[in-house]
Amino acid sequence: MLLVVLLMLPEATAFAGSSILEIEPPLDADSHHPSASSSRKSSNNDQNDQDDAPDTDATSNQAATDGGKAKSSHNDADDDDDDDDDDQVASTKSSVRYTAASADSSAKDNGKNSKSAQRDAADDDSDEDDDSDDDTAYVSAAKDKERPGLETRVDRETDSDGNDTIATSTIASAFIGDYLVSLRKDVVAAHDPLGSERAEASLISIHKDLSETFALSGAFGSYRTLRYDDFVGSMVAHWHAGDWSISASIARDLLAKSAESIRSNIRQTDFGLSASYDLTKHISSDFEFHRRLYSDGNSSNDLGFSPVYEFALDKSQFDLGYSFNYRSFARAANHGYYDPRRLISNGLTATWKFDRDGYYGNFEASEGHADIKGASGGPGAPNSAMCTSVVATMGLRPRKDVSVEGYWGGEWSAAWSSNALGLKIRYSF
Repeated sequence: MLLVVLLMLPEATAFAGSSILEIEPPLDADSHHPSASSSRKSSNNDQNDQDDAPDTDATSNQAATDGGKAKSSHNDADDDDDDDDDDQVASTKSSVRYTAASADSSAKDNGKNSKSAQRDAADDDSDEDDDSDDDTAYVSAAKDKERPGLETRVDRETDSDGNDTIATSTIASAFIGDYLVSLRKDVVAAHDPLGSERAEASLISIHKDLSETFALSGAFGSYRTLRYDDFVGSMVAHWHAGDWSISASIARDLLAKSAESIRSNIRQTDFGLSASYDLTKHISSDFEFHRRLYSDGNSSNDLGFSPVYEFALDKSQFDLGYSFNYRSFARAANHGYYDPRRLISNGLTATWKFDRDGYYGNFEASEGHADIKGASGGPGAPNSAMCTSVVATMGLRPRKDVSVEGYWGGEWSAAWSSNALGLKIRYSF
């Protein structure tokens, strides 16, 4: 049915409507409390994933973060399980948020995944200890990322503030000529001590590789809550050459991170710039900057830096990283998203990931310290905190074109804690 609908679209529409909104497990940016994670995204998103977002906004973590959910390593991993983690870990960070990111993530993740896969393949070729099967697995994982398919996922997150958020997503994608077109439906049901809220989003996204080094992605859609409705959209340009990978994006979305943010109808416009560079075949670094404008008159600047050292093991990989994050808000609005006047955090992250013929996994732990000024909560609010986060992901491939993945994540600090779990099923055509 999807293919019939897509084929009826005029070709000119394909890219004109290339802005698509998507609900993505939230980025640290909007989480509610300081986190031990950094701005790197976890790399456990099934590379067969095209959901590219929470497999966000970005998406996967790092030890320096803002708001209360674990962020995974931004080495959008080299295994089939990598992309899935992005989604999952992103989910562990905070309630799901609507983000015009499907296309965005797509451009970003596709570039990084293929880059990582190529690097891993090269590493494996040069290391006699590595099994040659790993090379094939990593490279095919990157290619699977671009395959059309049908995906369904369910994520649930609870925290010590009484927030309980359940998000469901269904994504169908197919090629129309050289364009990868995706249709997505997201539903978020959130509950807090003041009551329940619900938000829905319908999206269409387009991704196009214009050359071997340059790609464009766009998304356009609309969201609806019990009281409001509006449009969302995004555009992302991704450039990859040699050891460099750079993305520039602009996105407008609804924050569906909690019942309070949905109730307040908080929208944001995000101007983002990210860059990744491989210093050596085992050392990589990520840089990310975001300028966000909020519909309640607030604004924020977010800067993150995360170097990682990758240890190639037999049919697996171990990553050890450091992450630094700086975030500042113009004011404390207290509208359901974490908005300290200033937050500086840093910490260490360790990730082990493996990929076998029929199953894969990703396990990440991070520990960090956050220095906070002007956070919501009054004079008694903590001005510093140690934060710990853990994310565990396991996936099965009962058939070559089917993957089933589940994850659990938790984060703990002195005054706050959260737990998240989810399930994803994907069929690739």
